[in-house]
Amino acid sequence: MSAHFSKDLTVEQAFKTHAGARRVFAKFHLGGCSHCAISETETIEQVSEGYGIPLPMLMDELEKLFAAGGLDVGDKVRLPDEIRSKIPQLANVPEIGEVKSLEAGAYTVEFGEVRLQGLAEDFIKAQPASV
Repeated sequence: MSAHFSKDLTVEQAFKTHAGARRVFAKFHLGGCSHCAISETETIEQVSEGYGIPLPMLMDELEKLFAAGGLDVGDKVRLPDEIRSKIPQLANVPEIGEVKSLEAGAYTVEFGEVRLQGLAEDFIKAQPASV
């Protein structure tokens, strides 16, 4: 398995490598508030040392982003009910959308006239209709 992240990448480069990197840092309570703010110019290694997070653990979590199952352009997906119910503007959006593009781990999905972006875990792959 090739590594997508290295300890010398800056936080900004990690965000560009995979959109899910923000969620990994947030999982370790980094970057969300003033006392846990991280600079996008810090390297992953500096963040690890500065906040006491073991570097191998942080690197493993980042690499898992690429190991997770994904979607393909053209796949039909739907929104999880918990997302649809929490955002009133999504009430009238079509049930099924189509993945239009993938860039750095972020998917663009069109639900009729509405275009949404998210990670694979933000969408549920729709089962193909039987022929």
